[in-house]
Amino acid sequence: MKRLKRPPKNDAPRLVDAQVRCDYRDFQHCDVSNLDMHGVLVLGRDGTLTRLPKDAPVEVALKLNANGKTRTHVLHARVESKGRDGINLVFTSADIDTYSALLHLNLNE
Repeated sequence: MKRLKRPPKNDAPRLVDAQVRCDYRDFQHCDVSNLDMHGVLVLGRDGTLTRLPKDAPVEVALKLNANGKTRTHVLHARVESKGRDGINLVFTSADIDTYSALLHLNLNE
């Protein structure tokens, strides 16, 4: 009798949604790239974020799915630079669970 192989279990967190808040406004959905435990590139050339000066404080809410559960992590960040594709944010503080989730983040799905 031949045994069926199970696909490997992937417990690494996956990014479900990303939102950014600045200037005490509501969180706004955004597309992101280059997300790691140090920062993120928020894609887009128009909008409130692109008008922020260097070092302006923002909050980033990342909805991550790990082990079948979805959890939202809120990180404090600052504007590092602006480029053709968007704005680079550097995380300035996060709790240990958030850093752990970012360390093991799986962006391939």
